[in-house]
Amino acid sequence: MMRNDPMPSIGLGIILPAGASYDSHHHWHTSVGELRASVRFDIGGYNDAHIQGPPAALRELAAALVDAADRADAWPALLESPAVEGVVR
Repeated sequence: MMRNDPMPSIGLGIILPAGASYDSHHHWHTSVGELRASVRFDIGGYNDAHIQGPPAALRELAAALVDAADRADAWPALLESPAVEGVVR
């Protein structure tokens, strides 16, 4: 028998088009006084979602998203650059 994992898990993929609507005006305190915030996004029709957590977690997510976008922007240049000896692509 598998034992219960104390950490709930979820896998989620969200595809956002450029121009989605974002609302970051929601902030509150938990019952123990910890600050929380959320960003809601609306991509049209019945499609919307939100991400919530402590400010530090949202900043970490924002930094990861900026890094992912920067890497995606750099990808075409990497494909067009001449091969470097000893590097396999």
